[in-house]
Amino acid sequence: MRTDPGGAPHWATVLPSARLRRLAPVLDLAALALFVAIGRESHGIGSGLGWYVKVLWPFVAGWFAVALVVRLYTATSQPWVRLVTTWGLGIALGLVLRAGITHRESLSTFTVVVYVFTGLMTFGWRAVVLGVRRLVPVTRG
Repeated sequence: MRTDPGGAPHWATVLPSARLRRLAPVLDLAALALFVAIGRESHGIGSGLGWYVKVLWPFVAGWFAVALVVRLYTATSQPWVRLVTTWGLGIALGLVLRAGITHRESLSTFTVVVYVFTGLMTFGWRAVVLGVRRLVPVTRG
C-alpha cells in the first residue's frame, strides 16, 4: 500500500481505480442528496422537485466550490486533509448560501445534523473502500 510522506494512505490506494476516482464526486453528491431527501421525509415538508433543488443546491455549490479549490478529486497528496477541509468549509459555505440567498436561517441543531450526516456519509464511503481494499487486495495480472 502506497502512503504519503506522513504515512497516510495515498488516494491511489484508497481509490485504487480511475473509475472509482471518477465516481467519488458522484458518491459525494449522492450523500448530499440523501441528506436533503431524508430531511424532507423526516419533517414531512415540501413537495416536488423545485423544493428539493432549492434545499439541495446551496450545499452542492458549497461542497463542490471548496472541493475544486482544494483539489479534492484531482490531487493525490493528503487526501484526508483535503476531505476534512472540503467537508468543514464546503458545508459552512452551503449554510451561508442557504441563509443568505434562500433566506433560510441555519439553526444550531440543523448545523450539527448537516455536519454529522454529511461527515458520516462522505468519510464513510471512503472508509468502507479503504477497509475493503485492505481486506481484499487487488491482484494485477
